[in-house]
Amino acid sequence: MTIINKEVKLLTISFSLIFAGFSAIQQFVTPFFSLTGQVSSGFQSLVLIYLFFLLSGPFSAITVSKFGAKKNMLVGSTIYSLYIFSLLSQNILSIYFASSLLGIAASLLWTGQNSYLIRATDEKSYGTNSGFFYSFFSFGSALGVLFLGFLIAKLNFKLPFAIYAFFPLIGSLVLTQLKNLKIKQPANQFKLAAKFITNKLALRLSIFYLSFSFISGLFFGIIPIEITKVLGVKYVGILSSVVFIMPILFSLYFGKLSDIKGRKATIVLSYIILTAGLISMYFSHNPLLLVGGVFLLATNRAVIAPITSALIGDISTEKNLEAQTALLWMAQNIGVISALILSSIVQTKLIYLISISAVLISLVILFPVLKSDLKEIRLKLSQEIK
Repeated sequence: MTIINKEVKLLTISFSLIFAGFSAIQQFVTPFFSLTGQVSSGFQSLVLIYLFFLLSGPFSAITVSKFGAKKNMLVGSTIYSLYIFSLLSQNILSIYFASSLLGIAASLLWTGQNSYLIRATDEKSYGTNSGFFYSFFSFGSALGVLFLGFLIAKLNFKLPFAIYAFFPLIGSLVLTQLKNLKIKQPANQFKLAAKFITNKLALRLSIFYLSFSFISGLFFGIIPIEITKVLGVKYVGILSSVVFIMPILFSLYFGKLSDIKGRKATIVLSYIILTAGLISMYFSHNPLLLVGGVFLLATNRAVIAPITSALIGDISTEKNLEAQTALLWMAQNIGVISALILSSIVQTKLIYLISISAVLISLVILFPVLKSDLKEIRLKLSQEIK
């Protein structure tokens, strides 16, 4: 039986609190702006967040390598509260500025998180510890989304948003209790990141991260609006919470399973569930199929969330962990941005047909990598990218 160490538990508690606040707010950004007649501003705010998250990838690899994951996570986490407070101002320029700043903060936070989790974990337990993290991380997010939906239905948006702005600050206090895990051999992370971006094998791997995050982008963009149209705004919180409830129930299980059976089998299973979920969403004008599609896509999230961290550990070395983390987060942000832009342009069933095609193409690109052993991939990457 794997024992989860204290540092991983503290990391998990802190992120559960931070995203009990932010994940809930994020699910209501497009409905919030939609009800004020500024739906495009909601999409633009989210795009700015993920665009600056994307652009800050190499920078975060450098700062995490140089100053350590803990300090970067502390800096990043406090900005999440600033963003939520900016929404209360309803000043578009202030919101756009806070969105851009949050993107940079998110890069520091998540590059730090992945670096810290892998360095605090035994190699044989990457999947288990990642599953533990995402199970409880999702628990905090699910509670946040669910209760925010009820609060908004009773009190409208302003007071609930103000209350939720304090959750990231509480999470930051927990982060202060973490040990500083120093990197033994800091390397030129910018140079390594640049090489990863131009490496064929690394780019093939990144396709998996892009396709996974593309679906997350749909949950931030078009799906809350569709839930509002078909079932009403009060169901946004209920159904959005399913995206987090399924990982609570199953991420630890699938994380452990991937440690035993391997990452590749789990990735293939994810693609099957993902495709089925998108097909169901194509018929989401039917309430039952809408709910079914949400459950399938949420189940896919439970299957694949722990793999996103564990796989980085499998194919990284002490020297290139931060650079590789940054690259794969950049790929995820490209996926989210693509989904948000597509959601803002195509608000019809066509978006799901496009999504299905993109997922199948990504599987074709990734397939040659799935035939290789992960240890061989790590060795090849370490030899090609120095």
